[in-house]
Amino acid sequence: MQDAAPDLPALLRRWRARLTRADLPGADPAAADGPVTQAVMAEQLGISEHHYRRMETGRRRMSSDAIEGISRTLALHPDEQIALYRWAGRPVPPLLSPITPDVPEDLADHIRRLPFPALVEAPDFGILAFNRRAERACPWTARPGANVMVDLLLPGPGRDQCAQWEEHWAPPLLAQLRQGALANAALRAIVDRVCEDPQVRELWERTADLRRHAYGTVRPMYLEGAPTRPAWVRIMGWQPMHLPSLRVITGEPATAPTADPQQAP
Repeated sequence: MQDAAPDLPALLRRWRARLTRADLPGADPAAADGPVTQAVMAEQLGISEHHYRRMETGRRRMSSDAIEGISRTLALHPDEQIALYRWAGRPVPPLLSPITPDVPEDLADHIRRLPFPALVEAPDFGILAFNRRAERACPWTARPGANVMVDLLLPGPGRDQCAQWEEHWAPPLLAQLRQGALANAALRAIVDRVCEDPQVRELWERTADLRRHAYGTVRPMYLEGAPTRPAWVRIMGWQPMHLPSLRVITGEPATAPTADPQQAP
């Protein structure tokens, strides 16, 4: 155990004290409420109370799975999760987020003002907010539960908009997903889901790209209102410094690569 954060055991107790049993994931509304004790945490994690107590007090090193379970149970902020990983001497996963990430009004207002399609994406690629231009150009982004990976990799309205999907879209998407899934259970579940499609599975097994992102690339896309001739868009990704668990994704108008035989005017 590292000593860089000697206050972590005290902070863990305070983090537990912020919640009651009714606040925990999957809590039964009819059940008795009460404090989130070490015994309650042990029950949530499926371990003995003795085991949990030793982890919380620093006498037993936390595993990455235990940290993930504690973070999920207590709905820890990404900065709190990072502190736990570092305290335990574990590698920090590339993607961290609260259970239900919130999009602050300043960020939502920012994307509303952009002159091109924009959305706010969670670490699991779920769409949390979008502007009107995104909704008009890509109506699937407004679907409840829309997820960039699921909607662009599996057959449906999102994938249908991706011109030259196998060349320009699937490889960078799968590379991002492969990188994130190395250390994130939620993304591994998305991998399983999209690989139910035979074409996606074949590409997944054939490729080995591990890029974290492919933002800045220009890709052809069929936009709403022009279903037969693709437009070229530059896909960009930004992380707000005050909210690094979120990403702002934009689709800016771009010029077709000169060597491409299917250039749009």
